[in-house]
Amino acid sequence: MSAQAQQISHSHVLRPISSRSFWSDPQWHFDKARADLRSYQFLIDWAFAQPDGSCFTDERWRHWLEDARAFIWSLHVDPPSGRRQARPRTLVTISLKLRLLIRWMADQSMRGFDELDRDTAEQFMQHVAGRQTQSGASIRPSTRQAYANLLITLYQQRAKLASPPPESPFGDERASRFSGFHRHTVRRLPFTPDAIAVPLISAAIRLIGQPADDVVALRDRVFPVRLDAQGQSLFIHRATVRTLVSSFHFSTPDGEEAPWHAPLSGLKELRLLINRIQEACFVAIAYLVGARVSEILTLEAGCIEEHFSADGSEAFAYLRGRIFKTAAGETGTQHLWPAPPPVRRAVEVLHRLSELHRAETGRSELWLSLAGRGIIDARTPDVITAASLIIRLNERFAPFVDLPRNEDGSFWHLTTHQGRKTFARFVGKRDRTGLHALQHHFGHVTRIMTDSAYVGTDFDLGELVDAQTLEETRNALEETRNALEELLTSARLGGKAGRLMSSRSRFRGRTRDGEVAAYVDFLIEDSGMRLGVCDWGYCVYRAETAACMGDECGPNPLWRTESTCASCANFAVSDRHRPVWQARLERNLALIGDQRLDQASRALARTRIAECERILSDLSATGGSHGEGT
Repeated sequence: MSAQAQQISHSHVLRPISSRSFWSDPQWHFDKARADLRSYQFLIDWAFAQPDGSCFTDERWRHWLEDARAFIWSLHVDPPSGRRQARPRTLVTISLKLRLLIRWMADQSMRGFDELDRDTAEQFMQHVAGRQTQSGASIRPSTRQAYANLLITLYQQRAKLASPPPESPFGDERASRFSGFHRHTVRRLPFTPDAIAVPLISAAIRLIGQPADDVVALRDRVFPVRLDAQGQSLFIHRATVRTLVSSFHFSTPDGEEAPWHAPLSGLKELRLLINRIQEACFVAIAYLVGARVSEILTLEAGCIEEHFSADGSEAFAYLRGRIFKTAAGETGTQHLWPAPPPVRRAVEVLHRLSELHRAETGRSELWLSLAGRGIIDARTPDVITAASLIIRLNERFAPFVDLPRNEDGSFWHLTTHQGRKTFARFVGKRDRTGLHALQHHFGHVTRIMTDSAYVGTDFDLGELVDAQTLEETRNALEETRNALEELLTSARLGGKAGRLMSSRSRFRGRTRDGEVAAYVDFLIEDSGMRLGVCDWGYCVYRAETAACMGDECGPNPLWRTESTCASCANFAVSDRHRPVWQARLERNLALIGDQRLDQASRALARTRIAECERILSDLSATGGSHGEGT
């Protein structure tokens, strides 16, 4: 045994691993520093069963067990060069993979890491490749790569072990040859498509408005009665609560004609509504701030702060929390995020929902919730977990708000990270054609970022935005090429620039041949022409004629709307944009039939109807007019 290995194994036998565990314990219980995590996520169980029925903590495995402990602990106290010290949760994750390796080696009649040569490593990777998930699918290349990294790290930490691997597991070859992991097999976490994100965010903002006030009011009305009725008979108690709950009438939100929910019949239904409001709060914060789930679920009471700008002319609201992923310690790094009005409202609702639980437990977390299905439970309230939140978002919240399905009729699967990805995509794309609800927030963020008083910087989110910007740039170049070919060859185009191009293009009505492609290359590379692409049309951009008041850098995103573009000399529309204008026409036709609409709004709707009719007329052979109807 090397001197370094002796230091790691023997010097820690009498020293604690955590406040609960010592080196020689059969289980290592690390200290839990975050409220949204559970104790089992901080547990390493060394007493796992071996293939022969023995326990890894039995005497026969003592030397191998010591090496396994020394390896795991070395990643925390003395990791390989260039790596950060592994945190407890990382140690737990690695230990689970190490357990699989040890059990496989033991099943092959091996008794230590010193038998892990190159051939053995390759056989183990073949074994890993043959494993399946619980659903029966093959494990992903990224998972196989994690096992390959385990073998590499074992060799890198060989000086810490009494019986280390004799050679590098893959020699001079890349581990990816054995794992199949490369850039083409990477499964990146998705963003939420606009068709899903817009109704999702809209539904969340609606629920944290008047509906949230109703739910909190009913909860506050029932809770003291539920407590006072503890001494009553079960029948009287249930009857009292049922009457109180069923007699509550939910309000009618502004602009709607009926109450947002029917009367309830019992406490379970009330608890379900409380959960739906919680989930709406999460959606609002995740999609309008871009914070991770760990940063959201650890928010505490009083986390909204207001600061004035450096010159004192403007006040900004911030969400104060902690970033854990990139922090040096377990407690995270303090951080401020810009907080638009819906986020401030979501925090207010969470504060009211958790008030009773915070008073009971003496804790400050906003996401404290009961474990049971009612509004009173003998168990101590605790912060919900990310895993349970994912289940709730997909199985409960999405059906509750009637979230649209994918084009193929399947359900879109929501994850807790999609809010962050969608926010980064929106910022990186810089084209507000879909997520209109974020326009105000983006302007808010821009002013904060440029103000010297703002000191919060989420570098990881910045990298995510940069990566998304690069991807959008690549996509935009290809989209520009396709758009130019479409504009040059389309028989009919709408918009002022579209009508002009349609009348002058020598390629009109032709297929996209080599001559068209060559001309497009000239326009992109040599002419200096810039083409803006959005959901409702194309912008053949010239600053001097831009109705959006754009500059030399391009269109002004704050003024770039359908109405502005419809009046702009730079605007062109092809048949692919017809559904957007048809839907806009139908929306405004429905609006002018609403008797509650004031004269100014009615005039605006008529103006938009005229814009849509002109565009659709340009795209149609007959150009028929649309009546207002009743």
